[in-house]
Amino acid sequence: NCRPERQDPPLRLLRAAVAAGTLFSIDTDAHAPGQLDWQRSGCARAEECGVPADRVVTTWSAERLLEWAG
Repeated sequence: NCRPERQDPPLRLLRAAVAAGTLFSIDTDAHAPGQLDWQRSGCARAEECGVPADRVVTTWSAERLLEWAG
């Protein structure tokens, strides 16, 4: 969730999830068009915590996502 005032999950949990090998989905949870810019905030938090781009499922191709989903 990229809502700026929520700042969740906390950075310490994001870092722990990275260390554990977790896959991530980064989205805005937007309820209005003006909230789509929140995506930048979520991506910045992921980058700050060292989330590798290949572990962000919302960047995967449809083919890769379907293969993973089984």
